[in-house]
Amino acid sequence: MKIEDLFLAAAEDNTGKYLNKLIQELRKHQDLKVPDIAPHIDFLAENWADNLEGRRAEFCLEVAALDPADSPIFRRAVVESLKHLLPHFLNKSIFFRALGARDHNVPLTKVYKRCKTLLKLKNGLNVFLDKPPRWGILGNIDGVTTSLGITLLSGGGSLAIPLEIALSEAYFFEPGPDTLKLSGFDPRTQFSANEYRDTATRKSILPIDIENIKQIALASLTPKNFSTLADFEAWWDRSSNNISSDLRRSCAARSIEEMYSLLKAESAEPVAFSDDELDQIKHFFMRLKSDVALREGAKLAECVAMMVPRIDLKSAAIEIFDPLKGKAPFLPAMECDPDMKKVAIMAEIPVKSLESVAELLHHSYSGPVLAGLACALPLRCINAICDPEDAEFTSAVSALPRLSCDIMVWIFRNNKKVGEKLTEIITIDQVLHALGREKLPKAWQPAQRELRKLLLNKTEFHKLLIANAGDDISAITSALQNSASFGGGEQQSLLVKLARISEKVRSHIENGVGEKILASKQNDIDQQSPPEQLFTSILSHNAMRKELQELINKHQPENRESLKNARALGDFRENSEYDAAKERRNFLSRRRSELEYDLSTIQPMDFKNVMVRDRVIIGSCVEVENENGDRETYYMLGARDGVPEKNWISYKTRMGEAILGKTSGQRTTLPDGTKCTIIKVSPLPLEIINILNGE
Repeated sequence: MKIEDLFLAAAEDNTGKYLNKLIQELRKHQDLKVPDIAPHIDFLAENWADNLEGRRAEFCLEVAALDPADSPIFRRAVVESLKHLLPHFLNKSIFFRALGARDHNVPLTKVYKRCKTLLKLKNGLNVFLDKPPRWGILGNIDGVTTSLGITLLSGGGSLAIPLEIALSEAYFFEPGPDTLKLSGFDPRTQFSANEYRDTATRKSILPIDIENIKQIALASLTPKNFSTLADFEAWWDRSSNNISSDLRRSCAARSIEEMYSLLKAESAEPVAFSDDELDQIKHFFMRLKSDVALREGAKLAECVAMMVPRIDLKSAAIEIFDPLKGKAPFLPAMECDPDMKKVAIMAEIPVKSLESVAELLHHSYSGPVLAGLACALPLRCINAICDPEDAEFTSAVSALPRLSCDIMVWIFRNNKKVGEKLTEIITIDQVLHALGREKLPKAWQPAQRELRKLLLNKTEFHKLLIANAGDDISAITSALQNSASFGGGEQQSLLVKLARISEKVRSHIENGVGEKILASKQNDIDQQSPPEQLFTSILSHNAMRKELQELINKHQPENRESLKNARALGDFRENSEYDAAKERRNFLSRRRSELEYDLSTIQPMDFKNVMVRDRVIIGSCVEVENENGDRETYYMLGARDGVPEKNWISYKTRMGEAILGKTSGQRTTLPDGTKCTIIKVSPLPLEIINILNGE
């Protein structure tokens, strides 16, 4: 398949099948900035603009590592990919600044490397700082200043360095006695340059080349171990021509951690395992204890993933993995149902490794076993393991009594490939049963949320459910009536949408079924608490209304005309006017939705009617004093009234929440950590009230 065809196939690929082939092809090209490649990458990024998650997000980061053309479209795709891939505690603007994600002065390759480093940071790592050369132990990341706390190994002092500098200039290593030797070793011991290189390679949290290891060694060991540069060079060169001779082979590893490190070192120049090496690996897996395999399941999976390309899985060599079946969480016993708690470890395996594990699974298990495993896996794993065009697999899935949210979302996404045999098993009963499962592990929750959105909002999904119900329309209404997953309002909305699609559903509802369903949920509706009412000034509310009117009456018509003119120019892939107009259209649509939602939920407020006593409320003036005796006056205003340079504070900000509701004399802590006391609460000055009321 030509690379142009791969790009087109990848644009609609949700399984990763074509994305995996495409990234392999891109790695073969020395320059992704050439006209034959760069526009296609932008085409994918734009095509996925509203669905950049899972394998697509990982693909974008993998491409970023290959130094592609840094276009605004692809840069934006990288930012969106990071939003989906970073855990919630790192998904903040301060960390995005440290990564350089939005900064075009930071190359995409560096954004990728910083991201990989950030994800692997943890307390206790050994750190090498180059300017000036120092070794230390990593402490916590300060979420306010985004700096790393580091305890220095020599002298016992500590320092804080900006996260951005640490991610771009520091080297991080797993702790251990061997790692400490990298900073300097006892001259009486025999610590060769080969051992130094081996230790640095194994302990580095990211791949590190020999030249960087040499620079670390030179800065760390002179003059501590070698008084002159010539002495260091002699030590370094003494065994450089026989680097691999001293290294322990992965087949002789004594632990999963050691095997991982050795396989990682061997991956630079991988060669097929010999029969003796395969026998050693099999005996290691036989000796491996089940509790260790479960506890270190993700690391074990990465070891297996690095082995798979070096083994002929169609030969008897595949038998080396037999001892892991039922022991490793990603290789279930043949006759046992997969345990969700165990296979949850699959969600922690990197996608690249998951692809190799999937290859092993397909060579090790039959379709029914794979189907049972797939229904216990989270969605990101199903995409890597399941082939929608595999007839044996689809037949096995269709025979399962119950389906998970993840497998149903996967089937719906791939409905054109899997055919009717699988799509017809998605029934309202299956959907509601899956949505009714509570306390699912974190890795399974995204698919449950997506399935719920499909049921409530997706017309094509509604058509599928109605078609699969056939003449038994009562199955839909009775299932909804007995479901505890939805409130009366949601059920009413869903019934209306189904009735618009199907005459049978509408007739069934008009016969009184709809009223019965709503009546059965009326008590739940009565007990529901109303959504939080937000308030803002008349000035801000009018500004939002004015912006919305200008957007509808001026900006969107102008954009439609721009799109019309740009289309007339022809070829969309090389049409910059069309790209700009399309980007503008997406921005205007998003902004219009935001404004319409805000105007429907935020109530304008007349600050003249606010009665202020001794408690901080919306529409009050607050004087605070910090521990140094310095005083500051703040004005507590509406949700959209914040102007920090004037000390106008929105009550919905962290600052507003810190002082809202406090009384005179009460102490509080501001978002920056400053402790202060409320000195006085008074009404707003008349001139500010007049401004906020638009007078």
